[in-house]
Amino acid sequence: MEAISQQIRYISQPIKIGNTHWRLVIKEYAAHSGLEEDGKRLCTEYQWNDEGRWQPGFKWPSYNINDTYLGMPRRLGTLYEREKETIELMIHGKPIAQRNLFE
Repeated sequence: MEAISQQIRYISQPIKIGNTHWRLVIKEYAAHSGLEEDGKRLCTEYQWNDEGRWQPGFKWPSYNINDTYLGMPRRLGTLYEREKETIELMIHGKPIAQRNLFE
């Protein structure tokens, strides 16, 4: 495994859940060097704001890898739904649907 390099490609506008601000980040991460494009892939990560510093979701106090929601707030689904089209575009290359002007 090579050294991990993470370049942020997208940061969502934060939302407030309870007393904490959360955001969704799309970033590169390095995988095994044998993978396509030098092993770089895109992934999503939830981050939360702790006294002016953004922390990765796995540092959330109740984080639990064995929980369906990883011990993080279930309302993060709202943030995911808001950013779903951007995620589909950036990670899967699926174009964003054109909206009707009068919707």
